Amino acid sequence: MAEEQNRERFQVAYVGDDDNDHSMDVEALAPALLAFGKLIRAANAELNKDRARMKVLVDSEFEHKCFLINFETLQTILDTVKDFLNDEGVKHAADVLQKVGVTAGTAAAGLFGYLRWRNGRKVESAVEVNNSPGSLVIKLEGEGHSLQIGKDVFRLSQNPAVLEAVEGTLAPINDHKEAKGIEFRKDNKLIATYRNEDVKAIAASCEDPGGVDFIEEAEEEPKVVTAVLYSHGPVFDVKAPNWRFLYRRKPIYADIRETNIAKDAVKRGGSFMNDRYKVKMEVTPPNEDRAETHYKVIEVLEFTAGEQQINMKLRARRKPAKKRAASK
Repeated sequence: MAEEQNRERFQVAYVGDDDNDHSMDVEALAPALLAFGKLIRAANAELNKDRARMKVLVDSEFEHKCFLINFETLQTILDTVKDFLNDEGVKHAADVLQKVGVTAGTAAAGLFGYLRWRNGRKVESAVEVNNSPGSLVIKLEGEGHSLQIGKDVFRLSQNPAVLEAVEGTLAPINDHKEAKGIEFRKDNKLIATYRNEDVKAIAASCEDPGGVDFIEEAEEEPKVVTAVLYSHGPVFDVKAPNWRFLYRRKPIYADIRETNIAKDAVKRGGSFMNDRYKVKMEVTPPNEDRAETHYKVIEVLEFTAGEQQINMKLRARRKPAKKRAASK
């Protein structure tokens, strides 16, 4: 089975009172190293499920830089799994690290920044943003404060394994008092700094996720997306307006009337399970008049034939025969 691998690097520095002291008690540092490994793996599992695996390595220069730690992540994605389930669905290592916040410095960009902003306070609502797909506006109870973050960052903030690992990375500061703060760097460039008060705020948010059990969906307008569809179920009528496909691992019915999907299938001699279509598709969310999402294929960008195990020949719809007049 083919695999895709990608690597990303980031650096962590525990900041002490003495800039010339580059040492730390191993009893404080070792659990923190393990916690970073758990954090990245847990975040990858939350965002990618079983579609990708992540290893967290310590760079060989670590023994010469006891205070500044060089991490390298190695992510393995199964290409066949990625292609079949959802071509655009896998979060690569760079995306995972950015959402965790070790390679992004703004509060809205990563988990550490969001946890610092929340500071243990309760979340009143999390509402999807109309003009920014994948984003949420988080509002705190009784505070009047709100912040727009990525939906994936919010998911991470509700994951107990992720929060436990975040606390572990801060243990040298909170528990062992070996450092006064923590810095994240990328290619030796400072990305974000969290000092004593920031670390306490992050820890408070880890202890009590304070989230909501649901995400309020704002009313959405129809949007056009690039999607990968797989034939799912036989289609025997060339004039059928809707075909059954797999989209993001779920079966859907999509309107194909504005395309040549049916005509091209007739030319090929039939429709086959797992025929792959890369398309532009209009997605209209449910509303008061329609209980389900409506899918309409606008354009076929690419076609790949599936394994031709079962030939499902299409037929044109026949007109009903005229009834003969009853004989007198």
